[in-house]
Amino acid sequence: MKKIFCSAALLAAFGYTGASAQDIYKVEQLSGSDLNGDARYVGMGGAMGALGANISAMGNNPAATGLYRRSDMSITGSLLTAPGNGKDASFLGTNLTKTSLDQMGFVYALNIGNRSLKFVNIGFNYKKSRNFKNLIALDNIPLAQGASQTWQMRDLAAVNNRWLDLESEKDQALTTPLTLLGYNTFLIDPVRNAANGVTDYKTTAAEAYHYGRAQWGSTQQFDFNLSFNFSNQFYFGANLGVYNLEGSSAMQYEEASLREDGTPFLAQNGQRKTYILNLIEDMSGTGVDAQFGFIVRPIADSPFRLGLSVSTPTFYAVNTSSRLLVSSPYDNTNTETQEYKEYTEADSRINNDYRLRTPWKVNFSLGTTFGSNIAFGAEYEISDHTSAQLRYLSNSGYDYYDFDWGAGTKDKALQNELDQYLRDTHTLRVGLEARVAPELYVRGGYNFVSAPLRKEAILNLFTDSPSYAYSTGTDYVNLGDTHRLTCGLGYRGKNFYTDLAYQYQTQGADVYPFSYTKSGVVGRDNDLNGQHINLDRHQVLLTLGYRF
Repeated sequence: MKKIFCSAALLAAFGYTGASAQDIYKVEQLSGSDLNGDARYVGMGGAMGALGANISAMGNNPAATGLYRRSDMSITGSLLTAPGNGKDASFLGTNLTKTSLDQMGFVYALNIGNRSLKFVNIGFNYKKSRNFKNLIALDNIPLAQGASQTWQMRDLAAVNNRWLDLESEKDQALTTPLTLLGYNTFLIDPVRNAANGVTDYKTTAAEAYHYGRAQWGSTQQFDFNLSFNFSNQFYFGANLGVYNLEGSSAMQYEEASLREDGTPFLAQNGQRKTYILNLIEDMSGTGVDAQFGFIVRPIADSPFRLGLSVSTPTFYAVNTSSRLLVSSPYDNTNTETQEYKEYTEADSRINNDYRLRTPWKVNFSLGTTFGSNIAFGAEYEISDHTSAQLRYLSNSGYDYYDFDWGAGTKDKALQNELDQYLRDTHTLRVGLEARVAPELYVRGGYNFVSAPLRKEAILNLFTDSPSYAYSTGTDYVNLGDTHRLTCGLGYRGKNFYTDLAYQYQTQGADVYPFSYTKSGVVGRDNDLNGQHINLDRHQVLLTLGYRF
């Protein structure tokens, strides 16, 4: 098929600047956290909020450091094998196994000697709160009834039951960069008449697709801690948390296109012609939160203790920078120069600043020891999804440059999506430690996190949110429940100690490269079959520490 190339239409694609959109999946990504920290903490499934006297446990309950009576410092590194879904590790330039500095911190225990106030402890801990490293890849997935990503582009070329004229700059601002690139590379083609202008868009069909998204980077958490020990029975603590966000992703989608008669596109050499989409995104930002905790031993001469902590939302200021490249199998002719091209390409470079607020969290914990040989801990944590929020900036005026979280405007359309699809997240942690020799310990734990999104969640690009007018992608992943099994060994000398832990994490997910609906009611249902995958992760951690 030969299509007519209008040179003026490319002005919107080359040099286009807008905003790489925030969405409900960004909220999930920045609200969750991995089980990470020092090896003893991980080996016990993270269930040390009430047991305390552990540097990483300050992230669960700031009062945990109040149980220290000696100062402590530690550093932890790990070897992580991230999910690869069976794909070659070289796909999109990613390496699935890497080393990582996961924790580094100290607690300084100040013996007050007062009859009531026993210790005032000062602590600091760095940990990699979330490691984005993973790879999702799907090969040669059939597309039923010729479904194509271009069908979603066609849907996005209509607003309020009116077909947009994508040669008009005013109408270009009402759709997404991907839709514009689809128009400029002839993946969607306007149907015009003299009386009514654009009356529809013709699309292509497809029979199968390849999809891959590689991610890397992390959220780094810095906790500044202060805790108090009253009468060796009541412990109070508070954290100021500072977060640094650095993440990147590369996505490639390739679709086996069909001609209008349903036959495959073939080059003269018989090779299949395809439509290819590449998206590269870099994300950076900073965040801040606060946490308050309390631990009590209800019976003064019993080791049994109960803990409670509350975490405020993390307030993020986020910047994203994206590049979107579309390659089309359609040939074209420039109407002015008659220059012929067999293959058409166009790209966009998109930047955006926005604000994100994660949910409130409440943590309940218990812990006890049996003699001097066994320690047991358990925790339950709930994250309230209704407290999450997104704010967009106007891209003009003072608030665009104001890095206070309150800058900008609450995104009411996205808030409706968050309320509908984001779920309260429930976390359960259980851990056990046993002394098997005077200086040797063994540990085991289990950690469960419920699915953060409803199974029917969708990346709805048809809301009234101004952010979606600049969205660069159509793919999304609905993550399931997370299960983590851990074990570990520990050596305790007079001052020096070392710990080793292993963590196995498994999580199911449903992957959708785009969405379309047979009913024509866009934005609520996706008739494209999701592809279920398992995201398995293995991690080995080693901690070196010194108490004095």
